[in-house]
Amino acid sequence: MAHPDSTPRTQRDVALALLFVASTLGLLDPRPAAAQSDAPDCVAIVAEMLTPSPSAGAIRASAGCPSSGPVTLANRWTRSGPRSATERTALVEASSLMRDARIYDAVLGMTRDESRPVADRLAGIRVLLGYAEDGHGVMQQGQSRDARPTSAATPRSAGSSALVRGSVTFTPDMRSEVKRELYRLANVDRDGDVRFAAQKASESLGYVVQGQGRAKRAP
Repeated sequence: MAHPDSTPRTQRDVALALLFVASTLGLLDPRPAAAQSDAPDCVAIVAEMLTPSPSAGAIRASAGCPSSGPVTLANRWTRSGPRSATERTALVEASSLMRDARIYDAVLGMTRDESRPVADRLAGIRVLLGYAEDGHGVMQQGQSRDARPTSAATPRSAGSSALVRGSVTFTPDMRSEVKRELYRLANVDRDGDVRFAAQKASESLGYVVQGQGRAKRAP
């Protein structure tokens, strides 16, 4: 028998799940967000992002959801356990499109964690480098050029959308923090591939690792 309220109930369940994720990760910000809202498609995107293995299309499409996107992307980065190369690539693309401190904090924490898979940490370095590089124009909160959410089954090209600014902005010292962290990883991280990637990223930001700190790519 059909239930007339099944769709509203599903939406409420997704909203509650999102609230739970946000509160669990400490991602709720007490400051009022700018006037922005997610498109109706974002409800389905959130639902898929909370599953164990969201599609690459859903991950990329979340970058067009200024309210829920930062929370669900940060949640995927903090999730422990193995992930596919497809998911990792989509996470890098989507996270690189959004400018929100919650994603930054999640990626920074994961990249620092030597217990996390090396491939994830290398992906994190790419995201952090993109955040710190000069010349990144940022749109107003909740606005972007051609950054509308798409169907979860439709992949989005990272190069086809403008940057989207979330409701929790970067701190003024974000770039300096990234530079310091990359320099630290290039000098002391136990994994050779991470040291090498951090060294190259650090050099591109103006920090050159000298002497014994210079890393080599693992054979």
